[in-house]
Amino acid sequence: MRTMSFKLLTVASSIVSLAAMSAGCGSMASNDRSSAVVIIDSLQAASGASANPAFSGTLQSDVLTRGGIFSDPGRVTMRVIGKDPTDLLSIGNSVTITRYLVTFSRTDCGPQSIRPCTPGVDVPYPFDSAVTFTVTPGSTSTTASFELIRHTAKLESPLLGLRDQNNNINWTIIATLADVTFFGHDQSGRNVSASGRIGVQFGDFADPTN
Repeated sequence: MRTMSFKLLTVASSIVSLAAMSAGCGSMASNDRSSAVVIIDSLQAASGASANPAFSGTLQSDVLTRGGIFSDPGRVTMRVIGKDPTDLLSIGNSVTITRYLVTFSRTDCGPQSIRPCTPGVDVPYPFDSAVTFTVTPGSTSTTASFELIRHTAKLESPLLGLRDQNNNINWTIIATLADVTFFGHDQSGRNVSASGRIGVQFGDFADPTN
């Protein structure tokens, strides 16, 4: 009963958090008066199980590596342009990103399917977290790292069920789409957001050699 109560509390907290975030997103969209536009040039990820992570446009997330679990890092490259081209290099167009939200979906469930995706059953739970970096207008882009797949997600359903418990090959793979939305503000305090998507396959893959 204590475990069930904790899980119900976790689900309830996730729902409340998502509701608050959704309300915030709507507010940001309706009150977006910033003169800056954030563009995501690249959204990549790498396996946290490797000593030398190689970032790419898709991720194979290992749920168990040498008996341990690791979070998987993401990397985003952004640039800022001005809505008014004559104001492109204004310092007021600099954008500071302060938090992000990660949600998961699948091609066989979700908005484009006949059934919804259920967090904790079909896909990992969504989560929001903090990250801080500033994107300055100009010809160069800004790259920042963040946690894309939490190690705690690999201790929860459905990822926990992908573990090979008997040292045999587990061919089960969960293919997901991870949507990442970054939230921030310009130097006048006006809200700005940008979203990207990356494919993530979860499974008990072969352990890396490095």
